[in-house]
Amino acid sequence: MATLAAFPEPMNVEQFRAFYDTRPDGEKWELIDGELFMNATPVSYHQLIVANVISHLYEKLRSEGNKYKAMPGIGVRLSDFSSVEPDVMIRPRDNFNGRNCEDIVVAVEVLSPSTRRNDLKFKRESYPALASLTHYIVVSAERMEVRVYARQTGWAEAVLVKPEDTIRFDALGVTLALAQIYEDLSTIFGNP
Repeated sequence: MATLAAFPEPMNVEQFRAFYDTRPDGEKWELIDGELFMNATPVSYHQLIVANVISHLYEKLRSEGNKYKAMPGIGVRLSDFSSVEPDVMIRPRDNFNGRNCEDIVVAVEVLSPSTRRNDLKFKRESYPALASLTHYIVVSAERMEVRVYARQTGWAEAVLVKPEDTIRFDALGVTLALAQIYEDLSTIFGNP
């Protein structure tokens, strides 16, 4: 993750959103404690994991007649000086205006070497402050390993490593198995 040091003082979320509106489509920027970060272009297996999570959760939420929807992430304000964009989010179906939201229920990040520190430290510490959030999920792109942080467990870390291990989203009435997250990635992770 590259930083952009063009601002002499910490940038706030309003300045960040005005800056982000000037950027070309395809760039993914985040503001963390007033500092700008541009995420590197993801590799194909990162995007396959994102697609797997979205497709499996989307279908499950739809088939249950749920009022929530899985989708690629958009801006999430964490504080006056922090706005992030998760790889995947679940949020209410009836609110799809704008490029920012404040009603995220589940945030999913797929780790990469450039995002590891922010995903496992800053976001891990900051996401729980969102009243609507029930789960923060961190998926490894290097091996079959998923870290689950849930409000119902006091945000304690649970590490899942087997294909049959399952994440339960009780409030949403759905589950997601690691085999589904890592589907079609057997050449990298073995046979899930």
